[in-house]
Amino acid sequence: QEERKKYWHKHAPIPQDAVISSDPIIIPLPITVRKLHKGDFIELYYFTNKGLCNAELSTCLANNNALALLQMGDSLHSFIPLAAAQAKGTVTADEDLSWEEFTEAAHQLTTTMRENKWPENRINSHIKFWLVLKGHPWRHGHCEISKRALLTYQACVRCKWHDTLATPHSFNIALINPTLLLQIRDELIHSAQVTQLESLKQVSPLSIFSLATTHLTETSPLPPPSNPPGPSPPVR
Repeated sequence: QEERKKYWHKHAPIPQDAVISSDPIIIPLPITVRKLHKGDFIELYYFTNKGLCNAELSTCLANNNALALLQMGDSLHSFIPLAAAQAKGTVTADEDLSWEEFTEAAHQLTTTMRENKWPENRINSHIKFWLVLKGHPWRHGHCEISKRALLTYQACVRCKWHDTLATPHSFNIALINPTLLLQIRDELIHSAQVTQLESLKQVSPLSIFSLATTHLTETSPLPPPSNPPGPSPPVR
């Protein structure tokens, strides 16, 4: 019995009439599934096509004898395969995902939440949350900062939703806070302006004057000095 508990993969029942599927078999990293099963926050990157592909490679190449000590979301430490730990270093933050990656991840995360028996009302709240963001007018506008603000809002709010579970500060994630969304966009605009000013400061006025002087000297050389006037004729 102890053997079966310790090596449950080896003793798991296998349906003898089942044939391998022709469709891709999507298996996220075990560490992400464990965190999701507990209800912890997990980055969307792990559920993008790229993240799932890296998970498949990590699973195939992982050496069971090579382990790494990693701090989990509950502040406890756990040993995980080294390949899985290395994969964490390549994670793209939610706010830095493209809209295509966001769409991939939202669909797959919804499926994985159902597989891990999340309450249906919480799954539906997330679906509504993502649909509202994808259908927002900013999403279809020309301002890239406004589009980025929607992804940043998604990242901040989803993380805060997990942090406030089972606290007096819990909230319905499907309800969009327009004030917070505007604040996030204003912060992104301010950050972009500061970055632009910092880049302009790299070229000081003295440097500009020096470059201008050099340019004038090279393109318009000074004329040679004129010959001094000769002696005046004697007065008769």
